[in-house]
Amino acid sequence: MDSNLRHLAAGGAWTLVFAYLVAELLTATAWRTGYSFRHDTISDLGITTCTPNLCSPLHLLMNATFVALGLLTILGALGFRDFLPRGTRGWSVLALAVIIGLSTAATGVFPSNDGIVVHGLAVLPALVSRHIVLILLAVWLWKQRRLAAVWSALCASTGITGTVLLTIGLQVGITERLVFYPLPTWMAVTGAAIVISPVRRSLRHRNQIPANPFANVDLHC
Repeated sequence: MDSNLRHLAAGGAWTLVFAYLVAELLTATAWRTGYSFRHDTISDLGITTCTPNLCSPLHLLMNATFVALGLLTILGALGFRDFLPRGTRGWSVLALAVIIGLSTAATGVFPSNDGIVVHGLAVLPALVSRHIVLILLAVWLWKQRRLAAVWSALCASTGITGTVLLTIGLQVGITERLVFYPLPTWMAVTGAAIVISPVRRSLRHRNQIPANPFANVDLHC
């Protein structure tokens, strides 16, 4: 496949990550016992059995979304592989992306009510790797794409802050989202930037606007 088409396909895959938020909202709204974004965990949305306090009628939607999110993470990373630095650093980022994708998908395959240990083992690799990959991207991009590096660092610092707050047990629903949301948000925004970049270039060419050397700052994330 032509590299431009591959990049557009990868960008489209990551742009679909926005649908995760829609699926989560729909699943939470359908809860029979009332879902709290402050106190209930994301994993609670995927429980497959009902208790007096927890019941998620749309658990199939949520678990399927976890699996889809994992696959989209991997597909996008593979599509953008030639943007990565050559050598160990590039392979490290790609390997971490695959680990995150597989772990995220496993979260939907092994919901928390099937066993907290198994579910925890499914979640843990992505929980750790997501911050590392964002830090690696921020360091790599710093000298060549400063804005993209700052964006990556902001996402990483938000996730790390959420991890610290989650560890001390502060508002588990909110802090867990501070941990989980930054990487999908990074992917969705980056993917959207890639998808719309041909339109931006076409409009600039049509209006004969001189090329801005910083215009593509977000296209090499």
